[in-house]
Amino acid sequence: MFRQWIWWRLFQILLDALGVYAAFLIAYFVRVGWIFSTDFPFLTFALLALAGTAVWIGFLVFTKYYRLPPRSGFRAWFEDALALTGGVVAVGFLIVSYFFPREILFSRLIGVYIFVFANLWLWFSRIIFREILSRQKKRSKNVYKTLIIGANRVAEKLVSKIQNDRFAPYKIVGVIDPYGLAKNFSGTQILGKLDKLEKVCADEKISAIVQCDAFEHTLNLISFCDEKKIKFQFDPALRGIFEENLRIREVAGQTMISFVQRDFSGVRKIKFRLVDWALRQIFDVD
Repeated sequence: MFRQWIWWRLFQILLDALGVYAAFLIAYFVRVGWIFSTDFPFLTFALLALAGTAVWIGFLVFTKYYRLPPRSGFRAWFEDALALTGGVVAVGFLIVSYFFPREILFSRLIGVYIFVFANLWLWFSRIIFREILSRQKKRSKNVYKTLIIGANRVAEKLVSKIQNDRFAPYKIVGVIDPYGLAKNFSGTQILGKLDKLEKVCADEKISAIVQCDAFEHTLNLISFCDEKKIKFQFDPALRGIFEENLRIREVAGQTMISFVQRDFSGVRKIKFRLVDWALRQIFDVD
């Protein structure tokens, strides 16, 4: 990933931390009034707010809330869920660390204020930074200049998804047709066969290659990308498998990629997904 995208994300983390901390402090004054309460000393609350902010932002960092590129499409809702869950954890930390040890609860409402104010800030900052990253892609700034190997339906689908995704840091330069059989290709131009690969990469300054066809040339492509310092990826469908069926497992200390095929559909498929998720999270088995 390009450094500037990472710097933008680090800047967002800093602003989110400041915003969440400010939300804690504003919640204090909204609940108490614009004074310093003797029943609930401000300095004590400020220190607890600092710890609560660290818990909240730390939770978001370690749950990949700030991943690059950001989640898009249907998966974007997951970031909202992470922000809300982080708020529950942070407010719970405040309640357990300060309010529980006391005989009289100073305020139940202050936790609600913190939760609402901080989540509004996180929602606002998420929109702003998503727009920044989206504009960088529109200007083709700090993105991978990508060459697709393969002119089949898998490649067409991939090109369409990348071009329609606001945040995917890839710019499709063109397609290499390994066998020279494709008469047309929707979404981008065909730049020739594999014998043109080196010339195309040099002329177009390619920084990423995605393989969607020509399985027999995989090792050669990996060696070429390694030599030219080009990012190499391949579509799982190239090997007749689907992304959702892949599992990374450890066998005798050796990392393996496992393929799990399920034929369930309808309600049974939903039930299986829940059971499968539990098995993977708890026991790390298929």
